[in-house]
Amino acid sequence: MSFFPRSLFGRTLLVLAAGLLLAQIGSMAIHLFDRGSSVYRLASLQIAARIGQAARILDRLPAGERHKVVEEVSGRHLRVALRERPVAVASGFSEHDPYEKGFTESLARQIGGSLPVRVDVNPQPRVRGFAGEDVSAGAFDLWMARHFYFLLPEPFSMVVQVGLQDGTFAVFDVNVPQEPLSRLESLVPVLLLLLVLCFALAAFLVRMTTRPLNRLARAADAIGQDPASGPLEEAGPSEIRRVIAAFNRMQERVRRYLVERGRLLSAISHDLKTPITRLRLRGEMLPDPELRAKMLRDLDEMQTMVGSTLDFFAAVGKDAPRQPVDVAALIDSVCEDRRESGQALSVRGVPLAPYRADPQALRRCLENLIENAVRYGASADIEIEDSPERLRIAIRDRGPGIPEGELERVFEPFVRLDDSRNMDSGGTGLGLSIARNIARWHGGDVTLRNASSAGLIAELALPR
Repeated sequence: MSFFPRSLFGRTLLVLAAGLLLAQIGSMAIHLFDRGSSVYRLASLQIAARIGQAARILDRLPAGERHKVVEEVSGRHLRVALRERPVAVASGFSEHDPYEKGFTESLARQIGGSLPVRVDVNPQPRVRGFAGEDVSAGAFDLWMARHFYFLLPEPFSMVVQVGLQDGTFAVFDVNVPQEPLSRLESLVPVLLLLLVLCFALAAFLVRMTTRPLNRLARAADAIGQDPASGPLEEAGPSEIRRVIAAFNRMQERVRRYLVERGRLLSAISHDLKTPITRLRLRGEMLPDPELRAKMLRDLDEMQTMVGSTLDFFAAVGKDAPRQPVDVAALIDSVCEDRRESGQALSVRGVPLAPYRADPQALRRCLENLIENAVRYGASADIEIEDSPERLRIAIRDRGPGIPEGELERVFEPFVRLDDSRNMDSGGTGLGLSIARNIARWHGGDVTLRNASSAGLIAELALPR
């Protein structure tokens, strides 16, 4: 299962969000490094000044009075001890380490260059002991102290040894403050705020770009249902406006093609009525009764097919104005005509309000659906459900139903499933096609599904 979004909006937003996140992480890292190194440099200058001043004073005082200066100088981050020999600090750093070298040069300038100075960086918070023992540290701590000294969880220490003129060594144990990772809480909220703002702006920009594409996709999907719908508004970036303009031109060409095709075939079907009428007159004059009956039956079938074809293309190409229709009264009228002939029909539910439609076309759609239910199921149960979003009319019969794989094929013109329905049902196979075309010209649709128990349900759904 792929977690990568399938929509253009999701993919573009994901890429922008990932880029913003990486940029913010990089910005946070740069800010942290710069802030930490700045704190280190400032602290180093201050510490170097204190050590240089203390070393000059200790060098000028007699040995007996130096302990007073040691007590005054020693504090929380700086301790001083006087030793007869240097303290061995096994920090693992080379004497050319850039931090040690820089601090040594700064301290030498403070002292004046007259006293020897040695600086050893140690990642431990304090150098353990001033008795001359080696002070060691772990490899990782040494590497962090050397490369990312200001990211250590606690202040790292430096051992600064200054040789006085009488041979005594002043050993300074220094804790250098820096910017530990624990102080990210002051930086993270600011970066998160920037990330949220940038993400919101990116989402707005992507939505503004993809909204016309969504409208174009819905319009392209609806063109098969209602080719006569109005042109799509040309909005959005210039590239998308050009695509919408091309779509509008295509929709207009499709609409003209459908109208012209309907008119052409309608004219052909209409012109066939005249020769069929002449053949009927000649057929009635035939002396053989059996031959006359067969010929008249064939002519009746041809006339029925021509009439159904005319109705089909009239439903497709009709552009009559819509008006409010009382759907409940319309259904009652259709059912009453059939009840008089002994057919069983029942109606449940009422519409919330009249529906704007072409009355004649909507009546033809309902007549075809009810006629199919009565013809193949001997009865029709009609259920009306209405809501502010759509009007739904379900017509159920008690017949054998239709195989699942054929539920869509029966909407094709002139398709009849004689093997699955009554062999003597008659019809031309255009009833469902006409009903669906009328529904789609109203922006809705007709669908079929088999009932859970028995029978078939034809559902007419019309948008409000």
